[in-house]
Amino acid sequence: MEGFLRGKCIPGDLKVNETNAEYLVRKFIEAEERCAALSAKLSMINDLMEVAEQANKLAQEATEKLVQERNALAAENARATSFINAYLDIAIQGGALDGFAVQELALKHGLLRKEEYCAERHRDMVYAADLKDGDDVYFRVENPATDDFLAEVRAQGVEMFSEKFGGGTLLSNMVKEVAADFAAKLRKGVVQ
Repeated sequence: MEGFLRGKCIPGDLKVNETNAEYLVRKFIEAEERCAALSAKLSMINDLMEVAEQANKLAQEATEKLVQERNALAAENARATSFINAYLDIAIQGGALDGFAVQELALKHGLLRKEEYCAERHRDMVYAADLKDGDDVYFRVENPATDDFLAEVRAQGVEMFSEKFGGGTLLSNMVKEVAADFAAKLRKGVVQ
């Protein structure tokens, strides 16, 4: 370009009867058009990067949630497995467990929780014929991760069943509607 500006050479894309000034104006316009096109592409790339970052963030959040669910399931499974192993060890060694020993073993492994009986609070929760206030009562520990997982599996099974009905008839549409409602209730834990 410097040689052209000093008059020492002529560019190969100079048009016939085009002055140097016209040539430079045309070249600057072409450069501006290329710059505008590149800016548009860069803007589109930036928009795509934003979308990709949002998708990545959602994927990371979903992954973290799955890891938490997996860890909760693993912890609940570990409690049950340790109880079963302890119970089997006693049986293999020729021992026997009565009801109280089973309760204590389950308590030790986190499958039961112990509370002091209170007639007002526990009346509808246990068979209270022989219980007095202050007696020990045992309750199963909830396993929310397992319960949620199983509820989802059951709900998916109901949905798969309803999909087998096809569609288009009044009966099949009614079955699908009832199944969708039932699957939603399963997920909420309203029905077992």
